[in-house]
Amino acid sequence: MSLDPDRALGLDPTERIMLTGPEATIDWARSIPDFGWYAEVYALFLGDGHVLLRAAWLGSATTLDDFATWPDFALGYTPAAGAAALVLLVCRPGEGTGPSPDDLAVYDLIRVAQAAHDLPLLDVLLVDGLGWSSLAGWTA
Repeated sequence: MSLDPDRALGLDPTERIMLTGPEATIDWARSIPDFGWYAEVYALFLGDGHVLLRAAWLGSATTLDDFATWPDFALGYTPAAGAAALVLLVCRPGEGTGPSPDDLAVYDLIRVAQAAHDLPLLDVLLVDGLGWSSLAGWTA
């Protein structure tokens, strides 16, 4: 099952999709048409066992900094039943996938903010075309 951002701002999968780490997450995200080739951000809400509960497309104007500036930014997209964790997919074509010192500082701020809201941030995946990198390298 895949998300089509032209048709929906989010997806609540009807089938069980397990995202067991960065590689599995990127593999699933590649089912999104043109994923990685346009500036956009997705918030993935995971349940117990890293089951995808909701994938929310946050648009092309969203940046990683938005999550630090407004610590509860992602909370409005959380499924009604809650979530166990959050993964952010940040597509930045032409910027490469190597995190800058600013990216790492913002990542730390987001982790603290999300933990305060009892929604741990598992990872931020930076994507540029077919390339990607993980800021945390989480595993199941």
